[in-house]
Amino acid sequence: MMLTIMGSVYDKMINPHFLSKPKIVLFFNDGKEDRRIPFVLSNVTHIDGKCLFSGKYTYRLDLLFWKTRSECLPFDMYLNFSFADYYEEKIPVDLTPELFETDDKCYGYKFYGDHFTFLPDKKKIYHSPFARFAVKFIDFWVRFIEYIFAIIMLPLFAIDGLLRFTDIKQMPKRFNDENNLKRYLAFVFWRFSQIATQKVSLWTFKRFVFKKLYKFYKIHKVKENKITFISLRRDDISGNFSFVYNKIKDDKNLDINFILNEHTISEMSFKEIRAFTNACATSKVIILDEFTPQIHYIDLQPETKLIQLWHACGAFKTFGFTRLSKPQGSPQPTRNHRSYDYVTVSSTYCKKCHSEGFGISTDNVIATGIPRTDVFFDDEYKKTAKEKFFAEHPNFADKKIILFAPTFRGMVKETAFYPTEMFDFDNVCSKLPEDYVFIVKHHPFVSDKQPIPQKYKDRIIDLSEENELNDLLFVSDAVITDYSSLVFEASLLEIPMIFYVFDLEKYINDRDFYFDFKLYVPGKIVYSQEQLIETIKNEDYCTEKIKPFADMFFDYRDGKSTERVVKLIYKCLK
Repeated sequence: MMLTIMGSVYDKMINPHFLSKPKIVLFFNDGKEDRRIPFVLSNVTHIDGKCLFSGKYTYRLDLLFWKTRSECLPFDMYLNFSFADYYEEKIPVDLTPELFETDDKCYGYKFYGDHFTFLPDKKKIYHSPFARFAVKFIDFWVRFIEYIFAIIMLPLFAIDGLLRFTDIKQMPKRFNDENNLKRYLAFVFWRFSQIATQKVSLWTFKRFVFKKLYKFYKIHKVKENKITFISLRRDDISGNFSFVYNKIKDDKNLDINFILNEHTISEMSFKEIRAFTNACATSKVIILDEFTPQIHYIDLQPETKLIQLWHACGAFKTFGFTRLSKPQGSPQPTRNHRSYDYVTVSSTYCKKCHSEGFGISTDNVIATGIPRTDVFFDDEYKKTAKEKFFAEHPNFADKKIILFAPTFRGMVKETAFYPTEMFDFDNVCSKLPEDYVFIVKHHPFVSDKQPIPQKYKDRIIDLSEENELNDLLFVSDAVITDYSSLVFEASLLEIPMIFYVFDLEKYINDRDFYFDFKLYVPGKIVYSQEQLIETIKNEDYCTEKIKPFADMFFDYRDGKSTERVVKLIYKCLK
């Protein structure tokens, strides 16, 4: 379905520098499953009192749903709309199209004034077994011929690769491995793939082995009491995992397993691949805490339940399918995220955001609360964390402690960075009283160290690679951040926050947020170091925004989120 939408919003607050952009979400429902998918707006223009917007995007109707995709059920389509602080589901607008064409071999449609009903024709959607065989047969021989030709060309690719190490030809910048042999082999494989139309690399070979091993282990039955925690984010039992594990570890009836490493599939050893596939094939419940691409290469057994304990609280920066058409966004046909049986979130408000981001039904998103936030309601834990910190850093006692915890720039771990030149500690410390001290805590993806002036070593400590972030909040008097989901944890403790967003407009264009940044962030927004310094001096933190923000993003503040998650796990085991 190619959909074109044009519209306008009128508001006297709109001006050429207005940052709020309309958001349109298509809402589909087939009676058993619903699906939210964003509409891509390619043009947004702000003029005095008016915002004009338009866009055109093509959607695969047969790939809207996941669990019920093979049933070919009739489904409805509605439009949801938001702009600044306005939001409405299934808006009652005239959807009469100027032009609407459907492929009558596959779909019919009916118009009901505020929505369309699509009517799939099952008989015509399903291709005959002969047609499927013919397509696969022809595709096989085309690929075979391509491979033979690519193999014949290999000597030329090898010579071309050698020439790239001379002044005669330049090696493309994408091949930047420090090891010359790896650079050379990567280039030759790349040239081979251009002819064979199939990427040839260690990664593709390991993925092939991954799939075959999984099929082998699927011969075994699912163990009714087996739970496996899988994380590619950490190599120890920490975060949400530690809270859940501590709650169930004494149950002797459970077979609890862990796969914890920071390896992508290309970095996994074959021993790790074997352990991973065996766990996926035989576990009754699999628990994740981060995007784990390997899990989506395979079709889990029907008895296996996949639970995503998403590591971040709330819904702040867009992710997954919400970033449709944006860099590193998930395209509509991908399997990524869509196999989750349950996703746990902090509040009912977050359900529609995670449903859209993960491409799953809103019924699969459960507002249990986030297990690791339970410590915020444990006075004994907070007291111990404070005592430990001040024992290690006694010179910070009786000082005004400011936690500097920005997120990373860049789209993925490999390219992550923070422009440290935008936060000059020499300038900041020289203009603030000596009783102000700083804790630096960069995102784990950021490898570059924040430069700390020698003369301020007693006022600044970098704990990016050490302490648990939550523990640092217990000793912080204020937080400086930008687009980090840390804001949710800080709001639970009602810590004053400053949002230092020197690149806000660029960040909105590249990444964007689920809500209007300027309206909803629970603190003072500043754009320069001078504004930042003045805000700290005057303690002008806009703290009145914190409580409404926490109310929106936390249904429960009782320290029992882990209990609710564990109850969900036992439900999946039955």
